[in-house]
Amino acid sequence: MAKSEATFVTLEEFVRTPQAEAEAPVVAAAPPPNGLNEALHEVRRFRAALTDALEAACEEVLRDVAIDVLARELLLAPAAIARIAEASLDRFWEEEPIALLAHPDEAAHLGALALPVRGDASLRRGDVIIALRFGTIDLTLGARLAHVLGKPR
Repeated sequence: MAKSEATFVTLEEFVRTPQAEAEAPVVAAAPPPNGLNEALHEVRRFRAALTDALEAACEEVLRDVAIDVLARELLLAPAAIARIAEASLDRFWEEEPIALLAHPDEAAHLGALALPVRGDASLRRGDVIIALRFGTIDLTLGARLAHVLGKPR
């Protein structure tokens, strides 16, 4: 018995025939309609604006959370606000401070300092503002946190 030699043919070779290749239509990619290009451009711009807005909102929310945590800590140790104000007064005494502004609940903690203290309900607990003859020095929690993080407020 003689063995017949079979040749191995891959599936691609078996399916592909010269006739099928000749009959296959050549399809060129049509350019997108002009309106579609404009729509895609607007989608990209919207996405970039949304990304920028989200980053800014996240920074603001994180700053607010950090401020709330710091304010809560100051509730546990309210004397710290007096130390902050005193150190800042020593540093800025030449600027002629005339008063301290603080949350009404914390104004009593600043009474030992050499300036009049005014309660300001618009301030958070832990916020202090030094009123100068010509301007103010912002010692609010947000400003102090921004200074520590090295970011302008």
